[in-house]
Amino acid sequence: MDWRLLLAVVIGLVLASLADWLFAGVLFHDRYQTYPEVWRFRGANPKALVAAQALSVPTVVGLVILIEWTRMTDLPSAITIALLVWACAAAPPIVANGIYIKIDWRVVASHCVGWMVKLGLVAAATSFILHR
Repeated sequence: MDWRLLLAVVIGLVLASLADWLFAGVLFHDRYQTYPEVWRFRGANPKALVAAQALSVPTVVGLVILIEWTRMTDLPSAITIALLVWACAAAPPIVANGIYIKIDWRVVASHCVGWMVKLGLVAAATSFILHR
């Protein structure tokens, strides 16, 4: 395995975690309690947090591999791939959840934008590391 792929994954995981923290943890934090009956856990739940963050691994690995396989490692191409993945795989279920599940619209918007930023950051880091 090329060490640059591993580096892109590691840096991508750090950036994805920071984006998740900002968009799903900090922004509109108080709005999560608009409908408290919706949430499975009350207060902090470290096990749920670790499980949710572990889901970033296949996202980051998949995006890094997709960018490498397509050889679209220049920044505009990598960002385009990230936006396409967001538009077809991330945004629709987030918006659908917002339609069918009682969640404050600001939380839905924050999650949707957060996914776009997360994928964009991973794509940008991958481009920076892999572009020859």
